[in-house]
Amino acid sequence: MKAQFMKNSIFEKPFMNSRITSEEMTMKEKILGYLIGPVGMLSLQSVINQLAELYYTEIFYIDQIFGVGTYLVMSWVTKIVSMLAGLLVAYIVEHSESSQGKIRPFVLIGQLLCAVSGFFMFAIPEIGHVGMLIWVYVFNILYNGFGITMFLLRKNMITLATRNQDDRNQINLFDRITGYMLVGVAVTMVVGSILYYTMLHGFPKGNWIMVVGVVALISIPLSFINYFYTKERVTLEGEEIEGALYNQEEQGTDWRRFLDLFRCKYWNMAFIITTLNMIVANLQGFNLNTNFCTVILGANAENNYNLFYTIASGMPMGIGILLIYPLSKKFTIRKTTMAFSVLSLIGCTMGLFVKNNFIGAVIAFFIYNMGTLATVYVLDSLLLSANDEVEYKFNFRPEGTVALAVTTAIATVISGAFAGVYETGLSANGYQADLGTNQPQGVITWLYFIRYIVPIIQCVVTIIVLYFMNLEEKLPQMQEEIMARKPASEVTEAEQ
Repeated sequence: MKAQFMKNSIFEKPFMNSRITSEEMTMKEKILGYLIGPVGMLSLQSVINQLAELYYTEIFYIDQIFGVGTYLVMSWVTKIVSMLAGLLVAYIVEHSESSQGKIRPFVLIGQLLCAVSGFFMFAIPEIGHVGMLIWVYVFNILYNGFGITMFLLRKNMITLATRNQDDRNQINLFDRITGYMLVGVAVTMVVGSILYYTMLHGFPKGNWIMVVGVVALISIPLSFINYFYTKERVTLEGEEIEGALYNQEEQGTDWRRFLDLFRCKYWNMAFIITTLNMIVANLQGFNLNTNFCTVILGANAENNYNLFYTIASGMPMGIGILLIYPLSKKFTIRKTTMAFSVLSLIGCTMGLFVKNNFIGAVIAFFIYNMGTLATVYVLDSLLLSANDEVEYKFNFRPEGTVALAVTTAIATVISGAFAGVYETGLSANGYQADLGTNQPQGVITWLYFIRYIVPIIQCVVTIIVLYFMNLEEKLPQMQEEIMARKPASEVTEAEQ
């Protein structure tokens, strides 16, 4: 089937061309496209992740007005829509033809949609309870279901920007620095540890709307920088060269390609780890640190415990910029991640013993976060490179295909069942924000379980899977054979 979407669109106009023209990746592209460009949208995503649940419980009172579990149901509905949106977006991407590549145009569209819908998730007009709930549903679905779905396509840029594995590892590192250091730590510290206690908690909703609006506005120009300073070299390879994204007629059915993915050993291992990480992210919610500090450690605006606790997570991220890349380059990403995961296990175990001792909890959290350095900064590069195994075995790249979207939907369904469980667990155990540290024992037990036991399970599974995932040792041969193939030697799926 011939591509239809994006043909003759605005993205075909010369002014929408990438400002990157070199065949090999340059440092300018790496810095602007993968370090600076994503800051705006990732900052907006971080702010909304931190404030949305708090806003709906402290300002909008969604569970009090409509009953306990309303927020959980909305989370489930949003996940379901996100899954369906992922399939729709993948279909459009796979059936698109653009001189800008398959991914970049949709990432930009997603970023702009997030800026608008994210703002209106908070700017809720007074139109009656039912009207306001409908408003919240609509803009949550637009933001999480469609905007974020398209924005998340950007992960594919790591493997579509170049075939050079060293460059892939480096731009993945830059992307992680932006996501976890510049945004994850800095924005979390400012919003969760400073703004929340000084101008959000107990203040009018106008303060919340202003914070989100400013970040949304800043994200727009940075989104264009992200767009203009990236390039999909692998996508734009000539179709006469094997190893490119092949024509629809040559790729077989979506069902065939879907099955092919699960016939790839390393891809399956990457899928397991990715799904596990999604489950843990959903299960832990977005306000675990704030709740843990407030309830277990007694944090408030006067003692700044939340700030110190956040620093304990931020300092390892800073150290990791200089430490983790050379270690993974020398010992491989797989072995480095396994070794550091053991460190996380030590930190979690220590946390269970020190309990509510503030200094002990900070040290335990610091050790745990040191152990996550490899997972945060370099592991994604290895997991995404499992797509090369698919190309090596079955002559198509899965990025942007319906087949990959289906597997993502499966992972979303599995992990989505845990969305809102953390918040619901707090409510079910009798959590009340105004009680501070005087919460029921069930709330305390629940926080310890989510804070320490869940990461312990995650680390153990990750170590076991990575033990067998020796993809890095196989990649050079795979890449060499892919590039050595000639059009005359192409074997279609029908001939196979």
